[in-house]
This record gives sequence, structure tokens and C-alpha cells, in this order.
Amino acid sequence: MTFGNGIRSSPSMTDRTPSPGAIYSTYSPPFCPNRDCSFHLGNSRQWHYVRDGFFTRPSDQRQFQRFLCRHCGRRFSTRTFSATYWLRRRNLLARVAQTLSNGAALRQAGRILEAPHSTIARHQARLGRHGLLFLAEAMETATIKEPVVVDGFETFEYSQYFPFHINLAAGQSSWFVYGYTDSPLRRKGRMTEKQKRERVRLERELGRPDPRAVETGMADLIGPVLDRSHGPLELHSDEHPAYPPAIRRAMANRPDRQIDHCCTPSVEARTHENPLFAVNLADMLIRHSHANHRRETIAFSKRRMGALDRLGIFVVWRNWIKRRREKKGTETAAMDCGLADRPLKWADVLKRRLFPNRVALPAPWPDYYRRRVLTPVLGEGQTEHQLKYAF
Repeated sequence: MTFGNGIRSSPSMTDRTPSPGAIYSTYSPPFCPNRDCSFHLGNSRQWHYVRDGFFTRPSDQRQFQRFLCRHCGRRFSTRTFSATYWLRRRNLLARVAQTLSNGAALRQAGRILEAPHSTIARHQARLGRHGLLFLAEAMETATIKEPVVVDGFETFEYSQYFPFHINLAAGQSSWFVYGYTDSPLRRKGRMTEKQKRERVRLERELGRPDPRAVETGMADLIGPVLDRSHGPLELHSDEHPAYPPAIRRAMANRPDRQIDHCCTPSVEARTHENPLFAVNLADMLIRHSHANHRRETIAFSKRRMGALDRLGIFVVWRNWIKRRREKKGTETAAMDCGLADRPLKWADVLKRRLFPNRVALPAPWPDYYRRRVLTPVLGEGQTEHQLKYAF
């Protein structure tokens, strides 16, 4: 039987004497990790499992307790519930998160951490999925009691012929980022005749982006925020023409909810007094903390999915790790809106593994988790995330 990182084991391991570093005595698995088992989501008090020997990790000869689910027959170990499950360089995950949060590009992070940039990219994808689940799990029990600000952050993937919006929702007083979506755009602005011809060629071969993509993305963003709002939602935005129909779409299936929409012209000075300051600040932090979104950079996103992965890291850092104010206090955005009692570190965020089947993901977040957001110009061969144990 093959487990975890491919190590083969036999029932005779049950009789093996554990090493001094073995983890087995007090640990109790919280649920069955098999997503098809009724006790993956069911009542863990009625779940019946037995201890099933030990798994020895070749790198350090450390032993971990294995278990057997008596309902579905799945075998697993204590490592199954770790955020570093299946990783060879287990100490690298938190360091990658910290390095990417400090504005490094993938190759720069690789040089800093002495790892190939492909390894950094895989860790970034895992961190993005974990951040997505971390935010979604926190929002399951959250109640939004403050005005919310929404806006779109414009960037591009692969080349400037493929711009897209990152739609953000942030608490007006807490600055907590409540969610994000994406919307592909058509290239606009000043172009030479050659660039116009190239745009026509690309649209003929790959199709033209949906002209209502911003409306769709914003409706998907506003809907979950509206579900968590306490009473009527006070929503602030600029005067983008796609936002009013997006609000109507979000409210179409929620006739008992109410939105008070307030518009602020985008030409207003972006100061603390601006009602849109919370989302303007988030935009500035994304630009400042992400090498792929800086202007005139060679570190731009080659795939939109990569930008979304990195955004999952950003929201956790912004909400739970970074202080709201650099020169005043230690309070984070999550503490301000009652979702944390102290600032977290990456080790705290990665303390346990999160399972997508146990966390409700609103649309389009399941596509983000499964990496189904494709870059059209790259064609076929863009892989989705399809692991046996979904992580």
C-alpha cells in the first residue's frame, strides 16, 4: 500500500517500536480526509477509526502515526492534516509566503531562498489555494457591520493585449479585504495602427472578451458580501457604468436584502477622507507588494491564474498579518472587524491544512481553487488542480 509521499508500507509496521520523535500518543484526527467518505463532512463523534502502524519519513527518519477509517477504508497519517502535506522542502512554504509578500518576483524569490523558480511557483499556487480557503472559512461565520467599498484594479496577463480587472471589496473602516474576483477586458486606450491590427488578429483567433465581464465579476463579488451584511448594505463605488447592473444582478436572487449604493467620482483626491480610501489603499498595497503588478516591469503575470494565486496570499497577509497602520499600534484588519484577537504569522496561517470540501466557496472561487482560469493565448496544456487528496 502506498501512502503520502510514495513510501510503501505493510501491516507489519503496526508492531514496529516507534522512534523517540514519533508523533502518535495524543493526536486524534479531526475527520476522515477522504472527500467521498460520509465522515469527511459528517459528525466526527460517531466516526470510527483505528491506529494503523507508523509511517517513516525518509528525509529525517521521523515516524508518524497512521490511521485507518473503518467506514471507507482510507489510510492516512498525522501528516495528512499538515499544510506541508506532500512537500519535500517542508520548511520552505512559510518563507515563500513571506518573501512573495515583500514584493519579490518568482525568480528573485528563488535566488533568495536558493530554490528553482518552478518550486517557488508551485509553492505560490499552494499558498494561493490555502489563502482562498482561509478567507472563505473566516467569512462563513462573519457578519459585516460596516460600509463596504468595491472597485476594480486593472492589470494584464501575458502581454498588454490581455488586460483584466481584479475586483475588490474592502471594509470602509476596518480595511479588511472581504473578497475578490476577476474580469477579462479588451485592450483600450491609445494604440498605434500596428497595435490595432494586432488586436484585431488576436480577437479573430482567440475571441473577444465578454463586454459584460466587469458586470459579472462585480455581481459575483457583491453577492457573498451582501449575504454576510448586517441589515442593509451600504456600498460605495466610483461611477463605473457596470456597477449598477451588477448590483441588480446580485440582488436578483436576494429579494429580502437591501443595498444603499453611494457613488464617488474617481477624479476625487485619493486621501483618507475619500469614501473609497479602503479599496484605493488595497490597490496601492497590491501594486507595492506584488512585483507582477508594478508598472514597466518584466515580472508581469504570464498567466492570470498566477496573479490570482498570488492575490490569495495577499488577502491573508493584508487581513491577518500586516498591521493596519505602520506607525501606530499592532492591530490588523482582521482584529478590527472581530475575526482575530491577535496578529498572525505565516506559521499560524499554515498551522493546519484546509480542505475545499469542508469550506463553502462562492462562485467563481471554486474555479480559482481548481486553477480553471485559463490564459487564451497559451492554448491547450494548461493544467487544472486535480489531486487525489484535493489541496
